[in-house]
Amino acid sequence: MKRINSITGLLLVAMIIIALAFSGCKKDDDDNNPSPPPDNETGTFTDSRDGHVYDWVKIGDQVWMAENLAYKPRIMGYMAYNNDENNVAIYGYLYTWELAQTMAPAGWHLPSKEEWRTLVDYLGGKDAAYNKLLATGTAHWGSPNDATNESGFTALPAGYYDQRYDKFKFMGHLTMFHSTDESNVALTLNQNFKEASIEGKPLEIVVPIRCVKD
Repeated sequence: MKRINSITGLLLVAMIIIALAFSGCKKDDDDNNPSPPPDNETGTFTDSRDGHVYDWVKIGDQVWMAENLAYKPRIMGYMAYNNDENNVAIYGYLYTWELAQTMAPAGWHLPSKEEWRTLVDYLGGKDAAYNKLLATGTAHWGSPNDATNESGFTALPAGYYDQRYDKFKFMGHLTMFHSTDESNVALTLNQNFKEASIEGKPLEIVVPIRCVKD
């Protein structure tokens, strides 16, 4: 009887050790493969000026356009990259800072520098936010591109036009946006630095527009 009890005790101890080991492995697996964040709230809206339908995404307490503005106004101050209208379907138009101040669709507005900072801070700061903001893959961004687009913002490398030198630059590797700030402090995403920078740029730089909901 004592021998049976001893064997039973040893088996029980062995089962406990195995269970603990399995639990530890399971925790390691969970740490290496965390559950994905819940899906961001998304939707579409229609620009009443031309009927163009845009995607939007809620990021924190803000609602952002999830693609660049492609509205074609009747006044000067906008252009397609390389003057090629085929680029507009992907990257939207590039706008001067002055024109950008009046281009937001009804119910939306051009972001302030503080609103851009709020976006980047919510996503963990300039280093963490970078991959969360970029569109995934290398169909548009240069290789390598480790972006996750976790935010749903889907930033594309629209490049820019520099009025000072009459040159289009850096499509495929960089994008910048406008703000209401007179120093044009806004978001810059550059593959050379891999950070979501909130910085100023010359007003002569012609770049895309992303709007935030009123």
